[in-house]
Amino acid sequence: MKFSGYGLDRPAALAHKIGLRMHARPAHLSWPGGIASFTFDDFPKSAFAVGGRILEGYGARGTYYTSMDLAGTHQRVGRIFDHEDICAAHHAGHEIACHTFPHLDCYDAPKRSILAAIRDNAVALSSVIEGFVPTNFAYPRGRVSPMAKRLLGPRFSSCRGVRGGINSGIIDLADLLAVAIFDSDFDEAEMRRLINENRALGGWLIFYTHDVGDAPLPFGCKRGQLDAVVAYASKRTTILPVRDVVARLRPLKVIARTAYNMIPGRVHREWNILQWLIAGGKQFV
Repeated sequence: MKFSGYGLDRPAALAHKIGLRMHARPAHLSWPGGIASFTFDDFPKSAFAVGGRILEGYGARGTYYTSMDLAGTHQRVGRIFDHEDICAAHHAGHEIACHTFPHLDCYDAPKRSILAAIRDNAVALSSVIEGFVPTNFAYPRGRVSPMAKRLLGPRFSSCRGVRGGINSGIIDLADLLAVAIFDSDFDEAEMRRLINENRALGGWLIFYTHDVGDAPLPFGCKRGQLDAVVAYASKRTTILPVRDVVARLRPLKVIARTAYNMIPGRVHREWNILQWLIAGGKQFV
């Protein structure tokens, strides 16, 4: 049996899961009334031209995860930003964040390639916005290995993935949860339910999408869909870019860098199973 997104069998998937937990960056989050962020991966031009204007119409700002090597190209999420878009979004108060220089898949990439990808992206961004350094990151395609998480977690204020859910209580700044807004499975009632649940939890609900328009591509949404979610969120909670939320959080010290700090019972059991498999167990239990 292979595990979704990684092509791993059960023992490898178990080792992968434990490795990710071992490199968590826990922080405590308690935000009365909840907080929401709207993020755009790859920064298609429509994400700012349409999505940015929708946010600004409600007095909000978003976070744009940017791969500078894609600037001016056409990708599967549409036409990508140009340098003028970067400057306009930045000056309008939106956050420009890092997505690696070449949109590198951090799950498969070696350490030197990952480090070069974030360094080159920072250099390219600072040449467009003088002196600017991105402080937040999203894993391209949402794929992350334990090594990439260990490498990138300490280098950014936060790293966001694509695992669904609400960040609440003790959260992981090295792999923040997020909820997709995609036209293909858009459910306005579910979006409202999540916003209300987040409000009750005092949590952090991060939305993500790509292009925004009347005929979105598979990983984007319609302008009316985004407007509906932003409109409801603006009535029920506070909306801030990722950088403004992270700036107010209190990181926790991790002792011995073990996943026991996060989910003790389950991790103990999984670790024992993994050791049994490594020792030569023939059947997964």
